[in-house]
Amino acid sequence: PVAAWLVIGMVHGTQAADPLKFSCTGDLFEPTGIAKAPINLTALFSPANKVTKVSVDLGKGIIKATVLSNNPLQLKFQTKDFTGEYFYFTRDMFLIHKSGHLARLTCTPG
Repeated sequence: PVAAWLVIGMVHGTQAADPLKFSCTGDLFEPTGIAKAPINLTALFSPANKVTKVSVDLGKGIIKATVLSNNPLQLKFQTKDFTGEYFYFTRDMFLIHKSGHLARLTCTPG
């Protein structure tokens, strides 16, 4: 019985340490709100059970982000160019760029 609990604990621990990978699609809006352009990105949140590291790839290479806050509803992170907000329940992600651009994306696991 003790060995079984150790195995279950190790398997559960491994799954919790695995990263969450998302493919996200949406639109990037100009500061005026008139023009928009499609945007795709891949996001990696790690570890899955309590995210402390975020990486985002907008197709031009991986960008490491600093986690500002993480709670059961929202993960907030920041790079030198934008602040990101990911909502766990709806899988919506917003990227608020310092340039005034806003990206609204929907993310799916995988």
